[in-house]
Amino acid sequence: MDTINKQKEIIEKLIKSNNKYKGNEDLLEDFCSETLKRSYSLFDNVNIKDIENYIAKVVNTSILTVLKQNGRVRRRENKYVSTHEVLISPVPSKMQEPEVVKTQETAVVAEPFVYDIADPRDSFEEKIVRKDLLQKIVDIVLVAQKENPSKEFLKIFYLRYVKEFKQKDIAKDVNISQAEVSKRLIEILKIVKSHF
Repeated sequence: MDTINKQKEIIEKLIKSNNKYKGNEDLLEDFCSETLKRSYSLFDNVNIKDIENYIAKVVNTSILTVLKQNGRVRRRENKYVSTHEVLISPVPSKMQEPEVVKTQETAVVAEPFVYDIADPRDSFEEKIVRKDLLQKIVDIVLVAQKENPSKEFLKIFYLRYVKEFKQKDIAKDVNISQAEVSKRLIEILKIVKSHF
């Protein structure tokens, strides 16, 4: 029982220290569950003292997964962005000296600001997970294309999700109605979802 509590403490500590946790505190239980699900075998095979570095990577991927499932982040131009606006609060810079601005009556000290923004680069593990997931989706769409070549699933999928065309532009390109594009996109989504 003591080992389970240690595992839980490690997971919670790493989740709370992750920069994606801030603003998503209400999902703590989901983050913990997803992390435990992904790291269960690690706890059995690695000494608990040496495991934190591994679990920190799993935590990052788990948080991202839960945020995607809850619609709080989405993929846009090869990176994940928040679906809600995050206010950026300025933090006084420690690297630059304050700038003195002189007016006619008095000198005013203007504090330089830097903005504390999370590193947008994906971790190595996130890139692998995303690449594997995208490859699986493309494979599913390829199979659907072979089964129904006249529906042009692959071209519609490519134009919508890779090129980010709007439905009306896809309709012009494929020479079908916008309503038909919408129906085929729904078909593609149903086919992909049926494999997950």
